Amino acid sequence: AFKRLAARQGGIVALHWAVGAKDAQFIQGQLDLLGGTRGGTQRKYKVLETDVTVVTKDHPVVAGIGNFRVHDEFYYRLELKTGAPGFTPLLTARVDDADEVASWAWQRPDGGRSFGYVGIHFHVHWAREDYQRLVTQGVLWTLGQPIPKDGVKVGVEPAVLEIKRSENPVKK
Repeated sequence: AFKRLAARQGGIVALHWAVGAKDAQFIQGQLDLLGGTRGGTQRKYKVLETDVTVVTKDHPVVAGIGNFRVHDEFYYRLELKTGAPGFTPLLTARVDDADEVASWAWQRPDGGRSFGYVGIHFHVHWAREDYQRLVTQGVLWTLGQPIPKDGVKVGVEPAVLEIKRSENPVKK
């Protein structure tokens, strides 16, 4: 399904584990569609408080987003299409004294676009305006939609993000 979407120049967005390919046989397919993957033997992750840096400040996906500090789970030592035409690292996260690519945008050779971000493990991060803006703009960019120079206005009300537990849990 994703190959057919890509063949039609469809946009592909992957957040957190969606960039993963546990079985090594899927790594190449993930790279070809998304431009990056966390799979096979290099599947590394860490939960830590770290600095996230915008490394390509003029890309529309990061419009209105500055550097930030966050406690999150990040995948690192990714396989990436770094150096491929149209591949742009957007954010790095500091992990084990190294700047690891945490987000990227890729104008694919088939004419479509892909966006990936390996953070946002914890639901609470949806309340962060920088995360809301990054994801919103990543989706808009993959769809070829315009993004304002100062970024999309976001600000989801906290009540909308609240996880409501069922009053009547299912009994087994």
